[in-house]
Amino acid sequence: MTSARKRSIPLGRRLAKGRKSEMSGSEPVRNVRRRLDPEVRKQMILDKAAALVASEGVAAATMDRIAREAGVSKPLVYAYFQNATSLLQDLLLREQRRLWEQQSMAVSGAGDFDDLVRQTTRTYLIHVEQSGMLIQRLMNEPSLAEVFQENERQERQRVVAFLVTEMSRTMKIPREIAGLVIELSLGMTGAAGELVSRGQVSRKKIEEILLCLYKGNTAALREQYGKD
Repeated sequence: MTSARKRSIPLGRRLAKGRKSEMSGSEPVRNVRRRLDPEVRKQMILDKAAALVASEGVAAATMDRIAREAGVSKPLVYAYFQNATSLLQDLLLREQRRLWEQQSMAVSGAGDFDDLVRQTTRTYLIHVEQSGMLIQRLMNEPSLAEVFQENERQERQRVVAFLVTEMSRTMKIPREIAGLVIELSLGMTGAAGELVSRGQVSRKKIEEILLCLYKGNTAALREQYGKD
């Protein structure tokens, strides 16, 4: 009596065969709609509002439109936000916190002041490249900026004070001069972000130009205002 050798079946075919045998004779599989966690749902609504503001402006972000874009009912949006203004205020705070967190990480990873400038500039421009001038558009609305102004002012003062201290220490120039340079540099970086958001120049190209300007200005500042 000869014993027949069993042929091995590839794993993929065995899995498919197993699934088929399990499904045969069983009840039809129903699509069960899972309820999203409330915080996940809230963030999804804010994401849709962000996309609307970035592409069409603040005026497009009505409760009706946001609900439609999010694929939910308008009453559900009202369950999370009192009105469109409160929704957009929450969006503004979320986006600014995200940018601050990203820039804080960039600062903590910088080796020296030159590297700090490179990292924070790159972080800001990447944020603009990904989100457009979302924060700036929201900040241009007085009803949205009111709730944010105090937080933004305090955080901006903290960041500027840190940069002024580091520039003055590294370049050995007076704090007064460093403060003026930082204010001008922030304005220049903001203008660069607008160019990126409008698609007039690539993020990498404008980053290169900004850093070239920074290097040239650094040498001139040291020569003009540096302390021996």
